[in-house]
Parts: sequence; structure tokens; C-alpha cells
Amino acid sequence: MNDSTYKVFEDLEIKAKLLSKYWNNFYIEISQHLPETYQPEMQALSSKLEAALSKLVDELRHPTLTLATTGTTSSGKSTLVNLLCGAEIVPVAVSEMSAGAVTIEYSEEKSLIIHETPGALWECGEWKCIDEEQIYQRLYQVMRSYIDNKAKRTEIACPQSTVHYPFRLLKESKLELPRGTRVRVMDLPGLAYVGDEGNTNVIKQCREALCVVTYNSAETDPQRVRSLLLEVVEQVKDLGGSPARMLFVLNRIDVFRADRNWIEAENYFVENAINNIKNDLTEQLKEYTEEIKSIQVVKLSSWPALLALQIKNNDEAYSVEVSKKSAR
Repeated sequence: MNDSTYKVFEDLEIKAKLLSKYWNNFYIEISQHLPETYQPEMQALSSKLEAALSKLVDELRHPTLTLATTGTTSSGKSTLVNLLCGAEIVPVAVSEMSAGAVTIEYSEEKSLIIHETPGALWECGEWKCIDEEQIYQRLYQVMRSYIDNKAKRTEIACPQSTVHYPFRLLKESKLELPRGTRVRVMDLPGLAYVGDEGNTNVIKQCREALCVVTYNSAETDPQRVRSLLLEVVEQVKDLGGSPARMLFVLNRIDVFRADRNWIEAENYFVENAINNIKNDLTEQLKEYTEEIKSIQVVKLSSWPALLALQIKNNDEAYSVEVSKKSAR
């Protein structure tokens, strides 16, 4: 992080402390001239301001960078999250497995917390010194239980989990972040579960996050393609804020490699997909017309990318096992 950026944080902290000092002086002065009946209200106001300034200073010293991921049906969103982590820790399945929200916070020490939620039929608690496979299996059982029972047991709230993990996104990136920055990846639920009250509360936390929205490039049925486009629009609206802070990923793009003229077919699809996404977003979010014109769209095949990453592992036996998996 260059010195000018650090100075922005330092200057804001200095101003916050000055405001606190000025307010204390003002509070002492004016309290001497107000009737006794005003004192409780003044004290409450002073406490709220001090708490807000204290929170501001803490966030300036320890800012949080949040990357939120969501996606259309069967778009490979969870695989993308695993790619960012550098390991398979979020459950992936042929059917929809994204239920509830998983927050992955960067930490050198691995742990899993499954938070207590109303009506939970699964084991809640904290597990430390846990490996990737154990994280995966526990999250799988939680999500499977919720999906199997949510229709019959309306009192069940969606699961909320926190994973502490030294994810690849931060370890191998060249991000220059302010000192003390906390980094987290939030794996948001699929559209089918967005309406859940618990999920809604989590999504509200992502209003200022950097967002990755994945789109299933392998879908060819015209009606399903249209449905996926509508899902993209709904998810952008749910995430709130400007599309300028969102990255749109055309995932599973390797599907076109099966075509004889795959380069032409892929380029045709990408051009049309980008135009359709922009047109639909512009129609629904007219206030962001200018930002939508310059949205960022990338092509990706998250599953092959994750396998390639795993094959490079220093553990030869593990690399061989992954190679067999890639050949299936």
C-alpha cells in the first residue's frame, strides 16, 4: 500500500479523535447552561457519538475487505469459492447445495463455527485444528439437513457458518492492503434461498462488498438462458449498490471446447451474453445506466482451474489422486 493511501486512513483517524475532543469540550460547556431535565438526553447523545467514533477508529485501524460471491443456478459458484480458497472446503453437488451463507475469514489457523440458528437440526459449535475434508463434510451435512427439512419445518432458519482459513486469494495475491486489514470471502446462498430471513440479514452486510456474480455458460436452452439472465438481474438488485463494484463471471466457459469451431462459438456466446446482461440490467436499474456500460465480465472454468491448482500440490500422492479425478 503506498504512503498516500495510508495517509488517508491516518488523517481520518486524526479527524475522528479531534471531533471527539471538540464534542467533549462542547458537552461540558453546554451542560452547565441546560436544565437538569436535559442531562439524561445529553448523556445518551454523547454516549452514542463516542461509541460511533470508537467504532470508526477501530475500522480505520482494522478495515475489512469483503468479497461476496453469488451466482445463477448450477453456475459453479461454490467451485469458484473453493478456487479462491485453494482447497475444496465448500460443498459442491450436481443438485443445488448452496443453502445458508458461509463466511470464510483469512486466518493462519483453521477452524469452523456453525452458528446457533432457530430450529437447527444439525450440530452447532466450534471446531479448531480442523482439516479441509472435515470442514467440507460438516458443511455438507448442515446444508443437506436444511435442504431436506426446510419445506416440512418452516421454523428452521437457514444455517450460518464461519470458516477461518489461510485462503489462496490473499496468500498468493499481490494486493497491497492497509496494515491490519481483515479479509473475508462470503459465499452467499443461491437465489432459491435469498428470501430466507437469515440470508437476507447476511446479504445486507454485502451492500458495500466487492461482488462476484457467476453465470452458467453451459446452459443452451433458450428459455433457461432467459431465466438465468433474470436471475442475474435479481441477484444484482438483492446485493444492492452499483454494478460498478461487481465482477460478472461467465463460468464453465470450457464447454465450448467440444465444438469444432470452438473459438468462434465461444466468442459469439460471450458477446451475446455480455450484451444481454447489460441490456437487462439497464432496463431494471436505469439509475446505473452509465456504470452498466463499463461492467467487467470475465471468462472462467473454475473446476478445471481448481484441479490444475491441486495437481501442483507438493504432495505427490495427492497430485496423483487429483489427476485421476480430472480424468473422470
